[in-house]
Amino acid sequence: MSIEVVSRTDRGLVRKGNEDSLALFPQSGLVILADGMGGYSAGEVASGLATETVAAQLLADFHDGLNVTGEQVTAAVTAANRVVVDSAEQVPEWQGMGTTLLLGCFHGGRVTYAHIGDSRLYRYRAGRLESLTQDHTLIQRLIDDGVFASHEEGKAAGVNTNALLRGVGIGEVLEVEVAEDVVEEGDLFLFCSDGLSNMVPDALIETTIGASDGEIEVAADRLLSLALENGGLDNISLVLVRPKQ
Repeated sequence: MSIEVVSRTDRGLVRKGNEDSLALFPQSGLVILADGMGGYSAGEVASGLATETVAAQLLADFHDGLNVTGEQVTAAVTAANRVVVDSAEQVPEWQGMGTTLLLGCFHGGRVTYAHIGDSRLYRYRAGRLESLTQDHTLIQRLIDDGVFASHEEGKAAGVNTNALLRGVGIGEVLEVEVAEDVVEEGDLFLFCSDGLSNMVPDALIETTIGASDGEIEVAADRLLSLALENGGLDNISLVLVRPKQ
């Protein structure tokens, strides 16, 4: 399935560098986004290694003419975790590095997607925005367990909203969350790091996409501007994908 892709990435207004990484392959229907973490530029290393490893493995599968399966996606993410863990062990300055990872493979009228961490995949359909992923964070776990009713309540109680429970490079064993969604005509998908989702509420993302009247370049520019206007506290990366049936 061919896709139209528009992307934006920015270091934001606070961070000294940009540790996000994007790997986009429109002709193969593959989108990968990673948000790195770690000192001494290690976050940038982790996100780059993760996107490169996943891309190399999945593009080989596409080259073989296969419809990418959940097993193939899991294997690619697991390989990326191994590369990041091994690299951190070999270079002292990289110890403790890790990254979120979000990917989507558009093929055969479907999108197979996987995520680790708090980078998000949204689907915009018939004027409504829906998150297809759930953050692997401490605050989300506490909400799921009924401790807090919302992210806002957890933040007010002092919970660190950036505390990840899962991430590529964090440990030897990685639990990959993989799912699939049927693509309908007119669907638009948004891949983003938390530099966007933490700065721009879902409701505003929805109205911004709707107000762009199908012009995804305009939507991408406006979403980035909103994240910066609302503080730009983190690196901001977003990818808008319009599948072509």
